Amino acid sequence: MEQAVLQEKLTSSPFLAGASLPPEQVTAKRFRAGQIISDRPGGVSSVGMIVSGRVEVYSVALDGKDVQLNALTAGECFGVCNLLADTELETVLRCGEGTVLYIPKAVLLACMERDAGLAMRYAALCNRKLQFLLRRIELLTMQSCRGRLIAHLLERQDEKGVVRLAGSREDLARRLGMSRAALFRELSVLQSMGAVSVDGNSITVEDRPLLEELLYHPSNTK
Repeated sequence: MEQAVLQEKLTSSPFLAGASLPPEQVTAKRFRAGQIISDRPGGVSSVGMIVSGRVEVYSVALDGKDVQLNALTAGECFGVCNLLADTELETVLRCGEGTVLYIPKAVLLACMERDAGLAMRYAALCNRKLQFLLRRIELLTMQSCRGRLIAHLLERQDEKGVVRLAGSREDLARRLGMSRAALFRELSVLQSMGAVSVDGNSITVEDRPLLEELLYHPSNTK
């Protein structure tokens, strides 16, 4: 890969933009939709940066049940949380079709030793991932399906109160750790209350105070 091409692709990543990586040691690989992705391509422990498409991150329990933890898009990276540990990812990565740049971890670590700014961006990235995972744990440990859905909507709404689904409603159900039927039921209840409205792959928060009351004081509402 040419240096100019590599630098252009890295600009989409808040973490890797501006990093002086040897282009001959960075490889690009395209994945089909549904294909499982590894952080050890060819047996080389690596960090992956998504150039295009989407990568879904799942946690799989011993009984085989999986829960979607996150959905990574262009510019985001995986394999960073175990950058300093010689272990494979504990999560399962499934591609929604796209291209990934692979950077050997040894190469990235050597670059971080020379570039204090890159090292600080890595620390900031790890902090954000920790905060994200703590929020996901809090969400997934809620006993109520309604509470999980409401918390997700309140967190993900934009300035107009709109939550745009990155995938299907079934994907959202998996992300929230509930069945598709449970998601549809809870959405129907919230719509009947006038708390939300649904239009295709968009859910609009119509009554934030009501949603907060349902989330924090469910016993006070009918």
